Amino acid sequence: MSRLLSVQRNHSFAFAAVLVVVLLVVTQEVQTGGFGWSDQLANLAPLAIAAMASTPAIIGGRGGLDLSVSPLMTLSSAVFVVWLVPNGLGGPASVPIILGLTAGIGLITGLLVVHLRVPPVVLTLSVYFVLIGVSAKVLPAPEFVHGSWVAHLAGHVGPIPGAVFTIGAPLLIWLALGRIPYRNALYTVGSNDVAAFSSGVDVGRVRVGAYALGGLYAGIGGFALTAVTMSADSSQAQTYTLIAIAAVALGGTSLVGGRGGLAGPALGAGAIYLMQDLLVTLQVSTDWLQVLYGGALVAAVVLGGVVARQKALA
Repeated sequence: MSRLLSVQRNHSFAFAAVLVVVLLVVTQEVQTGGFGWSDQLANLAPLAIAAMASTPAIIGGRGGLDLSVSPLMTLSSAVFVVWLVPNGLGGPASVPIILGLTAGIGLITGLLVVHLRVPPVVLTLSVYFVLIGVSAKVLPAPEFVHGSWVAHLAGHVGPIPGAVFTIGAPLLIWLALGRIPYRNALYTVGSNDVAAFSSGVDVGRVRVGAYALGGLYAGIGGFALTAVTMSADSSQAQTYTLIAIAAVALGGTSLVGGRGGLAGPALGAGAIYLMQDLLVTLQVSTDWLQVLYGGALVAAVVLGGVVARQKALA
C-alpha cells in the first residue's frame, strides 16, 4: 500500500490511468461488436476537453472552479451552426472566430473573478446562467449542419481519428506553455499566492490568464461537440458542468490548486466515459451512473487527501 501511495504521490494521474486500463480490458471483453476506437474517441472528446478546460482555473487556486465551461462549449457550437455556417464563415475562418470568442468570454470571467474578489464558484455560476440564456436565445431549437469540415473531427483526418486532433490540441498548447514562464507561475500562484506575490508574480494577471485559457479550450470543445452530433442544441448546455469537475478530481488534480496537469483530467474523463459505456453495455439502469460518478469522485478525493497528508508528513 505504501508503494502504491508513493506512485500516486509522484504521478497524480496514476489512479485514473490504472482505472482506464482496467475498464478498457473489461469493456472489450463484454462487448461483442468491437470497440470502434475512432467513434469512442469522438464521443469522449467533448467530456475530455471540458475537463481540461476546467483545469487551469483550478490549478490557479483560490477555489477556482469554473462552472461556465459546459455552456460556453454549447454557445460556441450554436454560434458556429447558426451564424457562421449560413454566412459563409463555416470553413477555416471559423476557428479563430470561435476560439477568439470563447477565450474572450473566459478573459472577462477571469477579470470579474479577480477584480470583484467574488468567490469563483459564485461568479462562474452567474456566468453559467447568463451563457445558458444566451445560448437559448441564439438557438431556440436544435439545428443541424450538413457538409461541414467538422464531420472529420468525429471520423478520420486521413488515417488518423479526428478526435486525436481535438483532444490533442489542448495538450499541445499546455506543453507549449511549459516553455514560457506562465505555466510555472500558475503553479506557484496556486500553491501559495502570497509567496508568489512577494516574489514579484502578478497573481491577478496569472489567474485571469487561466480563465482565458479555459475559454480557449472550451472553444475547441465546441467544435468536438458539434462534430459528434453534427448539430447544435442549447438544451445540452449543462451536460458537462459537474462531470468535468469530477473528471479533474479523478485525474489527480488537486482542487485546492497548485498541482496537476491536463493528462490527469483527460484520463479521468476517459475513466468516467468507460464506466458509462460499460454500464450501458451491461444494461444497468442509468440511475446508477450518478452513484458511480459520485463514488469515483469520493475515492479520488480520499486518495488525494491521503497522498497530501503523506507529503506533509514527509
